[in-house]
Amino acid sequence: MLALIRREFIERRKLINDEELATGVAMGQMLPGPFVSNYAEFIGFKLHGIKGMVVAAVALLLPSFLLMCLAGFLYFRYGTFPIIEKVFQGIQPVVVGILAWATWSIGRANIKNWRTALIALIAAVALFLKGDVLLVVLGCGVLGIVLSRNWSKKEKNTLSAILPYFLLLGKNAELTPVSLISRAGELALVFFKMGTVIFGGGFAAIPFLYQEVVTLRGWLTAKEFVDAVALGQMTPGPVAIMSAFIGYRVMGVMGALIATIGTFVPSALMLLVLISAYNRVQNSPLIRSFLGGGLLTEKKMLLTSTVFLARNAITAPIPVLIAVSTLILLLRFRIEPIFLIIAGAILGLVLP
Repeated sequence: MLALIRREFIERRKLINDEELATGVAMGQMLPGPFVSNYAEFIGFKLHGIKGMVVAAVALLLPSFLLMCLAGFLYFRYGTFPIIEKVFQGIQPVVVGILAWATWSIGRANIKNWRTALIALIAAVALFLKGDVLLVVLGCGVLGIVLSRNWSKKEKNTLSAILPYFLLLGKNAELTPVSLISRAGELALVFFKMGTVIFGGGFAAIPFLYQEVVTLRGWLTAKEFVDAVALGQMTPGPVAIMSAFIGYRVMGVMGALIATIGTFVPSALMLLVLISAYNRVQNSPLIRSFLGGGLLTEKKMLLTSTVFLARNAITAPIPVLIAVSTLILLLRFRIEPIFLIIAGAILGLVLP
């Protein structure tokens, strides 16, 4: 999704630049909740303020939300669908090719000297060793400051300006709904809590949700929960949209809406605070050096995602051929990725 965002907003429409996208990525990584919605909301705010932020979030999440509600209806009424497995067996190697293309194009644009190459290498090693993404982003940001040699006495004032906003951000992270006694309130509490305190994106929320909705409350069986995770990966939105499936299981469409709002709204509110802080200090050499280091982590995230998915999706010669063909078509002919995904789905249905 990050690759598609970059292609649409930077390469095709030229609405933002790589530095602005890097800022959105760095901020998104610093906040709890799903990463990609944070990126989209930042771009929306950058272009059209709070209205743009709301439109970006709704436009990103609505298709996946509707698909998850439909999937929930079909799943709990008719059971699982083996045909879906064949479709996504064709899609997964295409996604590997798209990620490889994104890694190449974004990395080539931003690794310009030995300092950026060193930070990129460190980020890659840390991520391959399964280091915490948030810590890697922060660490590479600090390394960007150290290597840039942009220290000055004025930076003390910069840090003083930032501190109050981060204290406010911490207070926001502790806020949870209280006095909620109905099922809707309990559902809202679970997902608001997840959206407020779980860092690391949609996958980081999986152990938390399993504990809350399977072990403690029994809203889903273990098998239903695993299927919810799978459906979260099959839909075009963030993996955390699985919250809509869980909410649907508990309270139907209303439950899906409550769970989705609880998952995505907390990080959006925190993003507004962070943007306000950034607008005060964005011209500081210290901040620009930090974000430059964080930008290189974005490239390594794409690289590690490519390798991780390739290990799981490419297990035979045909998927290898599909992935390589996808990469070649993107590099050579600049084909729209969505058409390649549709082609992969068709191949998954017709090939053995």
